Amino acid sequence: MKPWLELLKLRITVASTVTTAVGYVMARGQVDLPLLTVMAGIMLQACGAAALNQVQDAVVDARMPRTAGRPIPSGRVNRIAALFYALFLLAAGSAVLWTVSGTAALLGVAAAVVYNGIYTPLKRVTPFAALPGSFIGALPPVVGWVAAGGYLSDPTIHQVAFFFFLWQIPHFWLLLLFYEKDYADGGMPSMFDRFDRRQIVRLTFLWIAAVCVAALILPLAALFDHTPAAWVIAVAGLVVVLRAASLLRVDVESLTPFVRSCRIRFMEINTFALLVSVVLVVDSLV
Repeated sequence: MKPWLELLKLRITVASTVTTAVGYVMARGQVDLPLLTVMAGIMLQACGAAALNQVQDAVVDARMPRTAGRPIPSGRVNRIAALFYALFLLAAGSAVLWTVSGTAALLGVAAAVVYNGIYTPLKRVTPFAALPGSFIGALPPVVGWVAAGGYLSDPTIHQVAFFFFLWQIPHFWLLLLFYEKDYADGGMPSMFDRFDRRQIVRLTFLWIAAVCVAALILPLAALFDHTPAAWVIAVAGLVVVLRAASLLRVDVESLTPFVRSCRIRFMEINTFALLVSVVLVVDSLV
């Protein structure tokens, strides 16, 4: 079963499931049994989209050392079988979500369309595919919100979705910075085609700062009922920005310390997104 599980990119799909739960709890104000159905539905949809992505990227993956060992390029899983597997998971997840909310199910399908129909083919032709691709991160909390009975037009969930949209961009670009050679080996267009490494570092720092500012907007917009929650976000955001500033000082030509710094920033920005998720849930439940 291991190759079939590897197709699911569980680290990514679990993250989508967590942010879906954030939107649900914010709208409902409690954790209840339907949440499990919603999480199961979005998890299946996300796993299906992840598997379909590996079907689409099989040829490119075979050219990159980082991805050559994935199930399809390594020959452990047949590409056609993986396609049916992916479509089954997408259909199953949509059916499960539909039992709770038709709108939520359609939003989940929309996330898959963005990932597989827009981002995946677009990244082969432009280094800026991460910008439309970032809607992938924005939609799961909206799915949870709608599934819990929240209105799609509510500005509250728009602000949360905007935060996760912005977070995806430095997430993508930091990956690019420490997998630069892999992208080049795979023949994929990257930011290095347009900018030098120092310029990309500066742009990435600005996006990290933007993510932290977007997090600060949440308490400013009275999204939190409890003041301590706002202070936690403010202090954590400040720490992330100050630590990310080290990217501007690192020697970009000294590859080992540069890659190490990028990996640390990658972990920090992801931890910050997780912290915001936890604070949003705790504030909604208390």
